[in-house]
Parts: sequence; structure tokens; C-alpha cells
Amino acid sequence: MLYPVLLAFSALFAYTPAPPACQLAGTITGIGQRPIVFRYTYQGREHADTVRARNDQFRYTAHPSDNGEVELVIDPTQWTSFWVEPGTVRVQGTAAVPNQLTFTGTPGNDVLTQYRQQIEWPFYANVQKALAAKQSTDSLRHQRVQASLQFVEQHLTSRASPDILLWQTRYDDTREDQYRRLFARLPKAQQNSVQGREIAKRLTVLHNMPVVGRAAPDFTMPDTAGVATSLSRLRGRYVLLDFWGHWCGPCIRVMPQLAALHQQYGQQVQFVGVAAEDAKDKPAWLQTIRKHHAPGLQLSELAGDATPVLTTYNINAFPTYLLLNPQGVVVARTSDVEELSKALTALPKP
Repeated sequence: MLYPVLLAFSALFAYTPAPPACQLAGTITGIGQRPIVFRYTYQGREHADTVRARNDQFRYTAHPSDNGEVELVIDPTQWTSFWVEPGTVRVQGTAAVPNQLTFTGTPGNDVLTQYRQQIEWPFYANVQKALAAKQSTDSLRHQRVQASLQFVEQHLTSRASPDILLWQTRYDDTREDQYRRLFARLPKAQQNSVQGREIAKRLTVLHNMPVVGRAAPDFTMPDTAGVATSLSRLRGRYVLLDFWGHWCGPCIRVMPQLAALHQQYGQQVQFVGVAAEDAKDKPAWLQTIRKHHAPGLQLSELAGDATPVLTTYNINAFPTYLLLNPQGVVVARTSDVEELSKALTALPKP
């Protein structure tokens, strides 16, 4: 008599309903019948789905991703992203500005869109105006970081908050204590998310990165001929580390100024270029060195822009310059060649 009951009981637990799907319902003015690509990483592998719009509208069922985000790509140079959350996500915007679509209808996407509308998009617009007027953007950048941190404080429980905080730790490396305090206030679920774990790593990097008054960590790296060179071998004289890449427009534009500084200070300071290059780009790197007369010793790990040295030194902007004294201690760190020139001018006369 118990047998049918046991069967029913086991069948009850054998069935596990699938979690609710994340459905996108979009209207993008001007996209017409064009394809939309959705990029995401799942179980360590990169995926891409393509959906074709019909009369500016589309529907898409989002797949889960490792970090909870999916990129929506109309123009590969101006993409955007959204959170994969149960429910219907409404997507609206225009194909003319493909990186400013709004995603609403689920909690995380509502907060993410609010952040973009209040802080991110106005910031980029103001930066463009400042650049057009040839004005400094430093104050705008500081305002953006402070506004972002205040926004996170107001939305501590949102899944968007650790993502916003993570980007600030990458964007401004001068606020470690503020980041650490704010991270401690996030719920444990947010701290243990993919973004939260990355924040913890970034805090360690910020705590140990070489800044003014701190010794620069030693490293060994091959030069253009493949010969290994160690930073410690250069102790005893001033060293200028120039982190750059052949693909970096601002780096190339200041090469003439660097060459002039090398001409003036090369007897007192060892110039060392540290290039963020992939192995396949070695020919382009070498050609750029020759074409633009990159000064001094030129090194590269030939392993991209997320290598151990670049990570340890927290190089997020190119170019970045570190001036070391003969004991290997940082006396200046900047991305501005004019500030670098002032630091070199202040060196004691040989």
C-alpha cells in the first residue's frame, strides 16, 4: 500500500522547475532589420548569439553568464551590457547611440540604468565638451568617482553596486581606504559575487602598488632581442619606467617629447620602455620603436595588457610614467608628460 505513495513522493522531488528566464523585449529606433549580437562568457567559454530585429523591434531570451552580465552589440566600438535577471527586461534607445540603451523591468537593470543616466552618460558628454574646448578633465573625473561612490552607498543591496565599485577601483587608484570601507558595507552576497571577488583582488593591488615613497618591485623582462633584463640591475642611477604600447595613440603622440627628455637627461636617467604587447604584435612593436625613435631600453613580456608586472604595478592607463631614484624608490608617478618633465627638472644636478 505504501508503494504508490513512495512513487508519488519520489516523483515530486525528481522534478525541479527551471528558473524563470530573462526575456528581452526591445525597441531600438533606427535599427530596422539589422542583426543584434549578444556576447557572454559561460563556464569559461565565450559565446555569441545573434538576433535580427524586425521593424526596430526584437525579442531575445538571455542565457546565463559567469559574471551575470551579457553585452548587447550593435556597433562593436560602442556596445553596452545588462544583467541577466528573471523577468522581462525592456530595452529602449536609438541605433545612433548604441552604447546608451536603457534596460528596465528588473531590479538590477533598473539600478544600472539609473546610474548610467544620472552619472555615466552626463560624464562622457561633459568630457567631450571639455576636450573640444581644450580644457582639463581632471575635475570631471574626480567628480565622477565621488558621485559613483555615493550612488553605491545609496544602493548597497543592488547587484549593480559591486560592479560600479569595481570600475571605480580600476578608474582611480588613489582612494583605497574609501573603497575598502565601502566594500565592507556591501552585503556578503555582493562581496562574494564575481565582481566582489575582483574588488578584493583590486584592493590588494592598490595596497601594494608602487606609489611615491614606495620601492618599485623588481621584475625581469626580455628586451627587443629577447635578452632578459632585471630592474634591479639598474639600481644606482635614476630610472624612468615608461609603460606604453604600439597601439596607444597618446603614447605615440608624446614620443618626440620623450626623445627630447632623453636627450636632456639620458646621462643621468636610464629610460626604460615597458610595452603592453601580445606576442603576435612583436613586429608592430619593433617597427613602432624604430619609426618613432622610442628612447632607451625597450622591454615587453609579450603577453598582453594583464600581465603580472602590469597588474603588480597597477597600470590601467597608457602611458604611465614612474621615476625611480637610485635606491629604486618611486619619486614620481604620472600619465602626463608635462608633469614628468617637471619631475626630471627637479632632480639634483649630477
